[in-house]
Amino acid sequence: MSKVTVIGSGFSGLASASFLAQQGLDVTVFEKNAEVGGRARVFREDGFVFDMGPSWYWMPDVFEKYFNQFGKSAKDFYDLKKLDPGFQIIYGENDVLTIPASMKALMDEFERIEKGSSKQLEKFLKEAEFKYNVGMKELVYKPAYSWFEFANLEVLSGVLKVMFLVQLVLMCESTLRMNA
Repeated sequence: MSKVTVIGSGFSGLASASFLAQQGLDVTVFEKNAEVGGRARVFREDGFVFDMGPSWYWMPDVFEKYFNQFGKSAKDFYDLKKLDPGFQIIYGENDVLTIPASMKALMDEFERIEKGSSKQLEKFLKEAEFKYNVGMKELVYKPAYSWFEFANLEVLSGVLKVMFLVQLVLMCESTLRMNA
């Protein structure tokens, strides 16, 4: 049996080790910290718990797909509970922004801070959803053997849309600088 060493027990290291073990290799994982998890671990001090990396559970579909490849589900290992509020941003004493869990409450908070900003948030989220869907469907899970894997109408139109948005932002910034 071939032996393989994986350095680091973050998400990538653990995923690599599990797929290698699934293929029948003898895998050893080395980690410099006392706990596994890489940047997803926590730091505890004086009764407080600090995230050392991600604070949100982004892309649950990626985790579900990973566990499915081993005949499991994410629910087999953990239960997620949505927090409300989701988090707070503390700028200073008596200066706290609380981010609510519901979209309506978040939109209301945006409007309270700046009139019209909730519409901009909606626009941003719609564009982000488009980019995520194209990125996940057309880019992330491709093996990347050739550039031709990415040459399809949806990817190309997505790239053009993103490039157009970048160009628009650059033009706006240029105009603002000229008018300042």
